[in-house]
Amino acid sequence: MFFSLAQTYLTRGFWGDEAWTSLISQLPYGQMLKTTAADFHPPAYYSIVELVYKFLPPTEIVTRSISIFFYLATVWLVYLLASRFRGRLFGVLSASAVFLNPIFFRYAFEARNYTLFAFAATGSVYFLLRLSEKFTRMSAVFFVLFSTLGIYTHYYMFFTIAAEGLYILLFDRKILVKTLGLGVICAALYLPWIPFLAKQVMSAGASYWIGAINTRTHYEAFLRILAGEEQTVFQFPLFGLSAGLLLVGLYQHLVKRKFEKPYILIWFWAIVPFVLASLPGLKIDGFKFGLRPLFFWRYLIGASVPLSMVLIHSAQRLEPRFFKMTVGAILILAVAIDFMTFFSSPYSFREVYRDKVIPKIKPGDIIVTVLPSFAEVVYSRNASGLTNHVAVLPEGLVQFSGKALLDTYVADRLVTLEATPSGHIFQMTPGQNLEVFNR
Repeated sequence: MFFSLAQTYLTRGFWGDEAWTSLISQLPYGQMLKTTAADFHPPAYYSIVELVYKFLPPTEIVTRSISIFFYLATVWLVYLLASRFRGRLFGVLSASAVFLNPIFFRYAFEARNYTLFAFAATGSVYFLLRLSEKFTRMSAVFFVLFSTLGIYTHYYMFFTIAAEGLYILLFDRKILVKTLGLGVICAALYLPWIPFLAKQVMSAGASYWIGAINTRTHYEAFLRILAGEEQTVFQFPLFGLSAGLLLVGLYQHLVKRKFEKPYILIWFWAIVPFVLASLPGLKIDGFKFGLRPLFFWRYLIGASVPLSMVLIHSAQRLEPRFFKMTVGAILILAVAIDFMTFFSSPYSFREVYRDKVIPKIKPGDIIVTVLPSFAEVVYSRNASGLTNHVAVLPEGLVQFSGKALLDTYVADRLVTLEATPSGHIFQMTPGQNLEVFNR
């Protein structure tokens, strides 16, 4: 089984965002910081990838191994957090549910920052729980470190911190003043990046690629987070069972009017980011906030961690036989979806080069692409051992993020921006499309 994984899902060719990760992390460090500051991403994840590249080659398996490491580290933190809340059995089952969650499993093998973000958020919540029990210097230091790592990894971490703050304000005011002090320390550590964050917010206009919220946006987000991104025969049964269990558990708490504080904190961690991410693009009966939409379900992949914990917590409140049946069904359905993911091998530009370009291309031929495919085309060219010049057509430069990396490559004369490149052309466009012609 591992051999099959090594030949398919782990080592498959990069798609666009993964290739973007690799290319920006291969720049000199100062140039990487400048480039990501000009785009829409904070630098922590790319800093880690760049550090790994100092010792290992920038291949698919090396880059994705970073995500796998933080995936496993997140599962370990979930065990610590859940065990502290409700004992070892809850810890083991919660860690298992997170480990097998279809969307978290899928993106554990993506060269993106999602598992690092989940790791930072989980660590922040875990040490906040410890601070609530007993405010110690060690827990305070680790809370600051994880929270700061989170906001340097993904901007949605601010929503997680807001969830923590709301919980403290409403249910744990005894540590309010001290945690405010820790928040000031986090803010001070973030000061160097605030000017770049401000520029990124100002530069993201109405044409930014995140779409408007519609009647299916939140349903589809919960569907994917609870039951995976791919439409399989197992997706809807897992989603229905998970959603039903969440509602049953919430109903039981409402009826009994007894909510454990850690349970509330975990629910806030899951739900508050959904609410806050929805507000900028929200429209209700003609009312709107007037800001561009920020809600993108993939940025909420980290919610799979608290939602998995709530699922197990709800199941534990059922009769023993129903508890075993429910948890067993959730884990088995998740394994079935993960198995299908595990053995998938999507077609990428790596295969386009291998099958259609390398057999025909000559040294003077030109490779042409557009911004949405730019990073993937350039990475796959490099990985294929080709040195042919790459020209990028000036199309879609506003609608897509990633232009900062293109600007850097143009400035360094690694590629050119041309409206009408001439010669024998291999033109690659989104969808792994290829046209070969003379111009």
